Amino acid sequence: MRGRILQYNGGDGSGIVVVDGQQHKFTIATWKGETAPVVGKTVDVVLVDGGIQSVTLVGDDVLLREKTAELTGKLGGLVGGLTTSGGGGAIVARYGKPLLIAYAVFIIASLFFHFIAMQMFGASQGGVSLFDMSSGLRQAGGGGGIKLLVLLAYLSIAVPSVWPDKRAWLALLLPLLAVAWAFISLRRSMGPMAELFSYGIGFYLTIASALYIAVVGLKRFRTG
Repeated sequence: MRGRILQYNGGDGSGIVVVDGQQHKFTIATWKGETAPVVGKTVDVVLVDGGIQSVTLVGDDVLLREKTAELTGKLGGLVGGLTTSGGGGAIVARYGKPLLIAYAVFIIASLFFHFIAMQMFGASQGGVSLFDMSSGLRQAGGGGGIKLLVLLAYLSIAVPSVWPDKRAWLALLLPLLAVAWAFISLRRSMGPMAELFSYGIGFYLTIASALYIAVVGLKRFRTG
C-alpha cells in the first residue's frame, strides 16, 4: 500500500506514515531504503495485523514513470473524446493526439510538479514548479522574462491555428526555449549553490514534453 511519511525523528529512529488517511507508527528497523526517512516522501507500506512490517522508499524514477503513464492515459482519453465532437475533431486532425497530449503534459508538469528541490545532507527538502521558480528568479533579478516566456509557451499551441503560415509551427519551440532559459538562469543566479539543488519529476516531464513538441514543430515547418 502506498503511503507518505508524516513525521520522523532521527534521534530514536521512530516515525509516522499515513496510509489511506490512517496514521501508523514505524521504526527504523522496518525501514527499507538507502537513505534515512524524509518527511513527505512516498513509500510502500506492508501492514500485518494492523502493524507495520516494512516501509520501503519509492524512488523518484518510479514515481516519474507512474505519473507519466497516468497523465498520458487520462489525457489520451480526453483527447480521444474530442475526436467525437465537431470542433474537437478539427483540432485533433490539425495537431494530432500525441502533440496535444505532450502540450498538456508540459503545462501540468510546469505548474504542479517540482522542477527543482533543495538538497540538504543528501535528502530533499521540498521543491518548486517551473512556473513558481520563474517568479522567484524574476524577483531575485536572475531571470528576467522567464515567466513571460513560460506564459507564451502555454499559448504557443494556438499560433498555427491563427496564423496560416508554415512559420507558425516554429512557435512550438517556445516550451523548450522556456525550459532551457530557466535552467541556465538558475545555474547562473545560484552559482556554486546550484549544487545544493536536485531536479524533480517536473524537470524531466517538462524537458521530455518540450523536446517532443519542438521536434514536431520543426518537422511541420520543414514540410510546410
